[in-house]
Amino acid sequence: MVEEFNSTATHRSATIPPLLQFWLSISNAVPSIYLPGTRFDIAFTLLSVWFLLSVRSLFDSFFQGYLGWDPNNKLTTDCAASATSILHSLILCPGLAYALYSSPPFLPTAKMTDAPKWWQEIAVAQFQFCTGYMLYDTIGLVMDNKWNWIHPDDINYLVHHVITVIMMSQCRVLGAGHKCSMSLMMTGEFTNPMMNINIIMRYAIKMEPDGSIWHLMHPYSELIYAVFYAFFRLVVGPLQIIHITYHLLFTKLGRERIPLSTALVWTVVISAIILGSLPYSFEAIDMIKDGLAVKYDQHFDYGPRYEL
Repeated sequence: MVEEFNSTATHRSATIPPLLQFWLSISNAVPSIYLPGTRFDIAFTLLSVWFLLSVRSLFDSFFQGYLGWDPNNKLTTDCAASATSILHSLILCPGLAYALYSSPPFLPTAKMTDAPKWWQEIAVAQFQFCTGYMLYDTIGLVMDNKWNWIHPDDINYLVHHVITVIMMSQCRVLGAGHKCSMSLMMTGEFTNPMMNINIIMRYAIKMEPDGSIWHLMHPYSELIYAVFYAFFRLVVGPLQIIHITYHLLFTKLGRERIPLSTALVWTVVISAIILGSLPYSFEAIDMIKDGLAVKYDQHFDYGPRYEL
């Protein structure tokens, strides 16, 4: 397993946008740590896990210490996890958008070495940051289940994380398909802040007294989330899959750069993720139809894991 940073591009480093310079400087400041027997760097991944666990601890302190929410209740710990997830997306999405914009054209089958060396390093840093989040969140799932492995209700998150990490790692090893993964990451993470703000709101109204700011804002957060989620899952997502599938399976470059077996697996799993989100997409449509009449009110029963 080898990861190289050669480049056939002629871009000058002076053209690096400021936001991407930030990504580059942070990733370059971290000494490399390779998987044993490989040149597959995981240092920024490990740093990201530490960073996100630290952020999660701060949010735990905020919700439990400042707001006084019950530290032993899953509503509270899930709010801290959601806040950490929001921060991850707010850091990652602008970087992904800027990176994709700064390296045209957008071809899902582009080779990593078509871009300048600095761009390659930024793309890998973003892969590692996202991988770090997946590992952090897996640790969080175990932690929130009182260190008794992962609760059966959370297995779908684990499957999603494993699939995502494998796909990103394959892109790094193949030196191609990275723009495919980056675009999927960006559109997938774009709705994440709205979704998790809504989760925090609907849990908060169960713990805060009537008339609080949480109760006032919750109807708006639910509607905003529903609009964005439905649009990205029912419009943007399928169009992305069609575009990516065409380039992976039906173009000469796709067949040359991505092994057919890998391309087929990628096509199946990204389609499965969209299909798996259909129940939530249809729920979002119902929320839109209901307007400001919320589905998840303060009396909604989330099950025994969330009992106050």
